[in-house]
Amino acid sequence: MRLTLIRHGHMAGDPFICPERPVAGCLSDDCGILQAEATAEALKNERYDYAFSSPYGRALQTAEIVLDGRDVDIQILPFLYEWMPNRELEKIPSTAFEEMQRQAGDAYAEETWKTDMGEGYYDMCARIIPPFLKELAKIGLHSRMGGFVPEAHAHSLSAAVFAHGGSLSVLLGFLLGVRPFPVGSFSFEHTGVAVIDFAERKGIYYPQLVLPALHSIGK
Repeated sequence: MRLTLIRHGHMAGDPFICPERPVAGCLSDDCGILQAEATAEALKNERYDYAFSSPYGRALQTAEIVLDGRDVDIQILPFLYEWMPNRELEKIPSTAFEEMQRQAGDAYAEETWKTDMGEGYYDMCARIIPPFLKELAKIGLHSRMGGFVPEAHAHSLSAAVFAHGGSLSVLLGFLLGVRPFPVGSFSFEHTGVAVIDFAERKGIYYPQLVLPALHSIGK
């Protein structure tokens, strides 16, 4: 089993839009689309049996470009959107909002588990991780005893997940057993990719981050 986590390209337009397909206008023409096309070229020899995407346009358009021409459906996961700011703050005066931002920026990380600015880290974990595990179970990969137990058909499956820097950091941290913390342990650049393989021990498969070499010598 292999999971490939892919961040969207540089966005354009409304960050909260959940468009109909095919998607247009959610990646910038001069950068985001080129990033997605370059990612498609880099991953052209990778096989994906399943593809999942955030409902936000920038992730979904990236998925469409990367997977163009492949016989794989893109399943939209409504819970896989990015960190959600407190939309009520849009109603307050800009000076008050800037002061709240300043206070949050001046706080120690340990003081920012949950602030008035929006979702807390544990809020994101609770929103994303349990339903994602259910989606993995649907394709035959079951969370068990700190690892995963695949059904017979799932041993060779490969899935791509298209989402955002924050939501992908939550997923990657959980899969690798990194302790939760308000400051994310991983940073995905635009169209950054993280590949997770699974190592077996006594019938339990444990996620491992693949760190590729920067050359092809010996391959």
